[in-house]
Amino acid sequence: MTARPCILFVDDEPRILAGLRRMLRVHRDRWDMCFADGGEEALAAMQERPCDVIVSDYRMPGMDGAQLLERVRDRYPRTARVILSGQTDEANLPRIMALAHEFLTKPSTPEQLTAAIERLIGGGDRAGIQALPSPPAVLVELIHALQSDDASARSVGDVIEGDPAASAKVLQLVNSSGYAIGRRVSDVGQAVAMLGVHTVRGLVMMHDLIRTFDVSGDLPVTWMDALTMHSVETSRLCRMMAAGTDWENPAATAGLLHEVGQLVLASSRPREFARTLKVWRESATEEREDTSLCAAEAAILDACHTDIGADLLRYWGLPDPVVDAVLGHAATEQLAAAVDPRTAVALAHRVVEADLGPVCGMLGGAEVDEEALDERARAAVSRWRWERSRTPR
Repeated sequence: MTARPCILFVDDEPRILAGLRRMLRVHRDRWDMCFADGGEEALAAMQERPCDVIVSDYRMPGMDGAQLLERVRDRYPRTARVILSGQTDEANLPRIMALAHEFLTKPSTPEQLTAAIERLIGGGDRAGIQALPSPPAVLVELIHALQSDDASARSVGDVIEGDPAASAKVLQLVNSSGYAIGRRVSDVGQAVAMLGVHTVRGLVMMHDLIRTFDVSGDLPVTWMDALTMHSVETSRLCRMMAAGTDWENPAATAGLLHEVGQLVLASSRPREFARTLKVWRESATEEREDTSLCAAEAAILDACHTDIGADLLRYWGLPDPVVDAVLGHAATEQLAAAVDPRTAVALAHRVVEADLGPVCGMLGGAEVDEEALDERARAAVSRWRWERSRTPR
């Protein structure tokens, strides 16, 4: 990584490259910019100097944009990938969205292009993450729902909402500016509707949306099942706490995704993360002052899943309230009410850990002073417990 970020622009039309040079001239003091006439020239340039962000046209003679980004993904996984094109259709969208971190339509304003590049700069450590682990049962259920003759955005969304990894990827895709049109989407059902069932089906069949979690590896399937259950139940409780508010959907989505940092670590550093979980569980018997998962992660991985999860979702372009809630979900202070997504997730996370067992908090049991909760929060907790008691396990 150089002192100044390097941005590579690729297009087979010289006038487009000339226009980009003029449009982005004001950023010459902050970025090093390179311009390549086609895919082969771009790969040659990257061999000389890998770049932080590559921005490529899609339809180019010879090597098209998808072929170029696929090679960049394999050879330079820390390079963020952007497609800038006005010539795409439903048939090639799955291919584009599986390869690109951002999809911008032509013409894009200087502000849109600059904002996308600035967000992607510095995300190289996360850019190499292609998919997050998902439980095998969820993958099978999702494929079954997609193959159904009466598949709908709602039926597919209902399945996806049952898995944090799939939800995170779908929301990443829809929040590319080519779909979101200047706004951030945090509702999974809405995201599926915007992408279209056929697009989601294509992504799944290409194995780039989610991948089966390797239960024969270092991490036990019981960990994945517990994390998924915790995330789904936290999301349900968040929605109950936020019912009727304008932040209901962001709160529910953040509840589903708040442990996504653990999935990132499990996917990218499985052996180290497995050892971290073991140390975390053993810490309860050693009378340590801090027995949180973040403490074990800091000692072994020099990282914390709360920061990694928030960074990834910010990098993927999810709304700020969702990112902030993921970042703050492990807060230890006693909360009395849910007044926004951040407090809803922190409170729901703590209640669910107290009832179902810790997934990242203090071992030995989280404590929740329910008498200190306001009436709305107490009612939501009571309703959540009542519904769980009536649900077959």
